[in-house]
Amino acid sequence: MPDVYGGKWKIVESLSEGGQAHTFIVRKVQEDGDETYVLKRLKDPARIGRFRNEVEAGLKLKHNNIVEVIDWDLDGRQPYIVTVYCKGGSLNRARPFDYSDHGRLLDLFGQICDGVLHAHSQRVIHRDLKPDNIFLWADRHGDAVVGDFGLCFLEEGERITLTEEAVGARNYTAPELEDGRAEQVSAQSDVYSLGKILYWLVSAGRTFSREKHRDPEFDLVRLTNNLYLEHVNRLLDQMVVLDAGKRWHLEVVRNQVAISKRLIVGEYNPVGPSVWARCYYCGMGSYLLIGRDRETTENEYFIRTGQPGDWRVLVCNYCGHVQTFRPDIGRRISDTHSTPWDPPAEG
Repeated sequence: MPDVYGGKWKIVESLSEGGQAHTFIVRKVQEDGDETYVLKRLKDPARIGRFRNEVEAGLKLKHNNIVEVIDWDLDGRQPYIVTVYCKGGSLNRARPFDYSDHGRLLDLFGQICDGVLHAHSQRVIHRDLKPDNIFLWADRHGDAVVGDFGLCFLEEGERITLTEEAVGARNYTAPELEDGRAEQVSAQSDVYSLGKILYWLVSAGRTFSREKHRDPEFDLVRLTNNLYLEHVNRLLDQMVVLDAGKRWHLEVVRNQVAISKRLIVGEYNPVGPSVWARCYYCGMGSYLLIGRDRETTENEYFIRTGQPGDWRVLVCNYCGHVQTFRPDIGRRISDTHSTPWDPPAEG
């Protein structure tokens, strides 16, 4: 193994060995500074297409949340790529996070989305998004950047760099890409993988196959005993979906991530008939839906006014505290009035 690559990159330290490449921390031979980079040396010359993809993507993508390609040699006896060095390591190796800080975790996920959004804007689809391919600049609290574009799908007028090689980690790849299928590749494939990464972040590193986030053993609310993570469940409902055409576009996901952060950090209850909610008054019981049709609620729980209405009545099963909702009024107000306040800026 040479100590210097390309006459300009001197090895400082050996890093982990991946399936496709040997990885090293390097410095520039001609510089005395302390700045370091990462050099990946290809193991199997037959896989040179993956390195070529990564270089082509690196030339197209310039963004704060994407790993920058610095140098490369694809024609030498030992092909290599040099990128910036993210000292925090991969997202997977940077654990443990403070998994109780959901606002911070959603900020981190938003940065990942920003990097992928930029790639999509340049017609680059990653196809291999997973915690091992997300990196942190400084430490486990640092900014996230997306890397390892070796299996990416580049669109240059006609589709190119199409490969029949199976892509993605088993628990992260979109179902339409399984078994090397690539005829249906689209930006929505990355959305599916991002949903799995979001679940991994919020669940303290758990994974599941296919579309199982609502199964009892994987449900975030049950796992964490945290009602407010239902807001994340509802985001996953629009991302981890078998039919790619029914997944949200990434721009919508990115906007909803900011909204979900506000709802979770502010401890706003997710509204819905199937959602368990602890009583605001006694803190011991939980609210049960005991009436939703007008006749039942008016006859048994309210004085009749003669005015029709679409009532929802929730009663605490411990102290009897009552919560009432009028969705029909909410819908009428929404149809005739604009939002009376501007939500605070996320940051």
